[in-house]
Amino acid sequence: MSIISDILRSVRDSTPKGKRKTQIMQSANLNYDQINKYLSFLLSNGYIEAGRSDVHGGPVYRATSKGLNFVKFLEAENLRLI
Repeated sequence: MSIISDILRSVRDSTPKGKRKTQIMQSANLNYDQINKYLSFLLSNGYIEAGRSDVHGGPVYRATSKGLNFVKFLEAENLRLI
């Protein structure tokens, strides 16, 4: 859960244009295989969406409303546990 939360927060806190895979990988402290696995999971479950970067031409990732709601839920649960 913490890795998914880290990825969603990273994407949420990016510019409206989205974040590239390398940027997400660095901010969530993951390796290449891990980021591919988690991004695939998040994409297939509708928590993030992929688009094209106008600048780099590669994919960029943005949180969907479902992903944003999930992050809010996780943050609220963390506060409740404190």
